[in-house]
Amino acid sequence: MRMLDRFFTVVDRSVFRLEQSRSSLLLFGALATLLLLQLWPARWIGNEEHYFPLGYRTFAPEEFPPFSAPFDASHARVVPLYLLGFAVHLLGYDSAHAVTRILMAILYAAGLAYFLSAVRLSVWDALLIIVVFLLADEQLLGAEWLFKGVEPKTLAYGLLFFAFGLALRRRWIAATIVGAAATYMHFLVGAFWTLMIVIQQWLETKQRRKLLLSLTAYGILTLPLAWIILRDQLAAETISVARLADKIYAERLVWHIAPFASPEEFWGWTPGIVATVALLLVLGAVKARHRAEAFAVGLLSRTALLGLAYLLLALVAAFVDRHSHALGKFYLFRPSALTLLLALTAIVALLSEHLADGGAAALKSLLVFALVAWFSWATVTTQVYRSRAQPTLPERRELVAAIVSHTAPGDVVLIEPVREFDPDYLSLHRLIPRPTLVSVKFMPTNPVDILRWRSYVEMRREIFVQGCAAPVPVPVRWLVTLRPKSAENLASCGPPVWRKGKVALIPVPHH
Repeated sequence: MRMLDRFFTVVDRSVFRLEQSRSSLLLFGALATLLLLQLWPARWIGNEEHYFPLGYRTFAPEEFPPFSAPFDASHARVVPLYLLGFAVHLLGYDSAHAVTRILMAILYAAGLAYFLSAVRLSVWDALLIIVVFLLADEQLLGAEWLFKGVEPKTLAYGLLFFAFGLALRRRWIAATIVGAAATYMHFLVGAFWTLMIVIQQWLETKQRRKLLLSLTAYGILTLPLAWIILRDQLAAETISVARLADKIYAERLVWHIAPFASPEEFWGWTPGIVATVALLLVLGAVKARHRAEAFAVGLLSRTALLGLAYLLLALVAAFVDRHSHALGKFYLFRPSALTLLLALTAIVALLSEHLADGGAAALKSLLVFALVAWFSWATVTTQVYRSRAQPTLPERRELVAAIVSHTAPGDVVLIEPVREFDPDYLSLHRLIPRPTLVSVKFMPTNPVDILRWRSYVEMRREIFVQGCAAPVPVPVRWLVTLRPKSAENLASCGPPVWRKGKVALIPVPHH
């Protein structure tokens, strides 16, 4: 019994010491541990199945024959895609995925530690913010996220945490420079939040000369990228082509950008809208009761309030744009995830002053310790379950081997459109060493490429519905069916050369 009492005494003291500590290194270690549990080990997600091959195509275009599924003539994300492609070239897909997940967790932890240490939050405060953020599904509107994988936007967010940390330390020019670097990782993410930092600089300093210096520095640093993006988006030959591309883009990403696409879609957004309004009111009320907060906390809470107000204004803009969808490509709700994180951080920072005395701080640290321990254990068990779960496409490996055996390099292999957002099915485009033409998931951003992508999607649908009776404009040589009865429906194409379970490989006759 005495040993048990001693154990709990040691735990109590250790937990409370973490509450009192303001060590940035300790903060980094705790955040890195939590984020590593979240990011690795883990299975591929759909976005990674898109961006890693697209990145490799950016790094080594000669490795991709014509009619490869991941394609996009846009150069807006050339820097992060080149980095991902280099990782694939150096390590291979699976190892690059694992290593970049680890590096992403470390970058996030370092940026968050630098950011949160500026508002003097404890280790338990920081872990509480991240856990609540994850439990809230990482966003308010538009199905956004921060900590689910690796892609261009996550590299931008990792840098932006450093930019906010610099801003909270009044290092405005340095914050703008880091914001420019984030803009090269992801234009929309970096530009929006760097502009937010510049607005905060003006509200705080009212110094036009320094504000102009920050804007000039940012403009000069990002001018090449702005020119690239402008050139890409003006690639459409006519305005009608651009407008059609905008509508296609919005239809494909309705849950991200088009809350008013239909009444059913709007009702799906309603909980997030209510949460955004409630959080705006709560943060406003908490801030009103703490008018004497420190500079960093005040700037943080003001930024969060502006972010929440922006999301509500974005809803108005989306309603006005509900027919043309011209604003869809700007992802008006992209700031949703970071806005939620900033709001939670501001609330914790504002309330932490009332819990600074020994008794309240000790109780808070124990409660947060229990929450973090439960969440960490739940995360570990979820990751173990995912790693042991049976694949939804058990014939995948045999199918890839059969394709290598029966087809020639460069043959276009068309995959039946089934469960196209399931990573197990989506991975076929990465694992099959042949061009697979198109995936609904792999939508490009260049207007002309969007129309080409749409034509491929429609052509593939017609082939798997009507068979091989009519010639097609693309030299498709093979079909992969993923449903038991699909091979029978494609009798006009001929018998399968290979079949296992629900999967079959069918040659397409020459016309």
